[in-house]
Amino acid sequence: MIAPEFIDELLARTDIVEVVQSRVVLKKTGQNYTGLCPFHKEKSPSFSVSQDKQFYYCFGCQASGSALKFLMEFERLEFLAAIEMLAGNAGMQVPQTSSQGSPERNERRKSIYNILEQSAHFYQAQLKQNSHKAQAIDYLKARGVSGEIARDFGLGYAPPGWDNLYKDQAKTNLEHDLLIESGMVVNNKDEDKTYDRFRDRIMFPIRDIRGRVIAFGGRILGEGQPKYLNSPETPVFHKGRELYGLFEARKRTQKLTQLLVVEGYMDVVALAQNNINYAVATLGTATSGEHLERMFRLVSRLVFCFDGDNAGRNAAWKALAVALPLMRDGRSARFLFLPDGEDPDSLVRKEGKDKFEWRLDQAQPLPDFFFNKLQADIDIKSLDGKAHLSNLAMPMINEIPSGVFKQLMIEQLSILTGLAADKLVAASASVAARYVPSAPKSKPTMSEPAPPGAQDTFQQGMSRQDLTSPANNSRENIEFAKLVNMAIAMLLRQPELSQQFDEKAYSRLEAGPGSELLLELIHAIVAREITSPVMLLATWQDRPEFDYLRDLIEQEQLLDVSELPEEFTGVINTLLRLTDVQSGQLLRADLLSKPFDEMSESEREMLKNLVKSRHNRK
Repeated sequence: MIAPEFIDELLARTDIVEVVQSRVVLKKTGQNYTGLCPFHKEKSPSFSVSQDKQFYYCFGCQASGSALKFLMEFERLEFLAAIEMLAGNAGMQVPQTSSQGSPERNERRKSIYNILEQSAHFYQAQLKQNSHKAQAIDYLKARGVSGEIARDFGLGYAPPGWDNLYKDQAKTNLEHDLLIESGMVVNNKDEDKTYDRFRDRIMFPIRDIRGRVIAFGGRILGEGQPKYLNSPETPVFHKGRELYGLFEARKRTQKLTQLLVVEGYMDVVALAQNNINYAVATLGTATSGEHLERMFRLVSRLVFCFDGDNAGRNAAWKALAVALPLMRDGRSARFLFLPDGEDPDSLVRKEGKDKFEWRLDQAQPLPDFFFNKLQADIDIKSLDGKAHLSNLAMPMINEIPSGVFKQLMIEQLSILTGLAADKLVAASASVAARYVPSAPKSKPTMSEPAPPGAQDTFQQGMSRQDLTSPANNSRENIEFAKLVNMAIAMLLRQPELSQQFDEKAYSRLEAGPGSELLLELIHAIVAREITSPVMLLATWQDRPEFDYLRDLIEQEQLLDVSELPEEFTGVINTLLRLTDVQSGQLLRADLLSKPFDEMSESEREMLKNLVKSRHNRK
């Protein structure tokens, strides 16, 4: 048995058009796709696939269903096999039926949904009945929110006080536990106190695609921090996947043609108040690939809305980097930068729907923003400027799936640089095969000479003080720094290499000199599930290490991609050995600083073993 929640999530991450189109020739006709039905013989196409509804239907034989049913019928697969095939395409792990899909777990999730729904009703009632409601109502009125919009979005009020919700909902021990597990109350074990997470806040229930309450966002009334507070991650809520307002947008709009991505809950509500019913917001996180894939399954056009300052433009650039690998033909993305001091909430109330939607129509297309951003600090008239633009742009363009859009991006770069499109492609193919420094084919050992070009890379990764410091002049430290740079370069090319060692092994490298950036990269890859080099580099966009990482990924790489896993394993194993050696040296020096007669028996034995180990290495 597989949990229904998993199947819901799997179908939410699956595009039925992609599934069907890889097996049946489809043609776009209006809002849907049509083709010859694969389930009965016909000469005229009567088979229709709806990307909006994620559903297929044949007007001839009445075959119909979801992507899952299509796979089962077309490929003649059993239910579990079809689930596994879809999950593999979506990058999801099918839960083990013995635990994650157990009836007990499913029942527990239902109980969490129920407690969250009850919490939503409680907050809505407080907005109408609580003695402190005036401040909340005045705030909503000041923002132009009507009773109808407040009802449609289920807005509520968490009154002042430490345990209003807890006292109302926790009638049994089970409800006590569910309130904690759902993130609605906090249990401070040190002080043996349980209290409401949300207090004196306007409450925004967050709903999944089925309309179930899965979490909350709370906007504080008056002074205090944080201004916005979100529910924590729970068994039913994963903020990197969910979008506030998506359920409401689908409910309020018969046919969505575009989605507007904004930053805050009130932006979504204010836009809906002005009859702009297609806005969604990420939940306190940067826009992720999962967010974009979910939206692109519903619509073909996205507009990102950001502040016009540097922070807003940097955030937009990160969103662009995440979007590139998803920009298949037929999809479009635009970027709207707001006037200084304005957000969507304030601007739409000031200008109204028509003027705001005019701004959306004038938003920068992704190609314009892409090339304008890259050219900002480059002298495009000079030869080296043209070359620099090409080196920056082509690795990112190569992230775009093959098709007309990718070709047009290359053609635009060709116009800007004056270099023929085929030469740009050929040059980028050479760059894509690079990594620095050129490592030896065999696994590195402490006695091997530095690989060609390693000294240059080492100097890029370490400061002059590092090079001249007596502590860092040892052969082991120099080799350690070289190998760290090799590992970083390989990760920049293939982030999934990080999966070859577990957290415990990487933690041993913390004792090595200059390993901080390597470990931070590994942590980012694992925590954010990064698989794209461009996405990995984009996470360092605002960091001082960005230029170094960018230069590193642009330098010549001699190994083929197929050789990287074995090479990375060898480099990390050597780093681990060096770390152990250096840790032993420090321990030996510390022991030798003590008079022998003051050492404990265990310290004497430890020193004896260290000296013996060092003698054996010689």
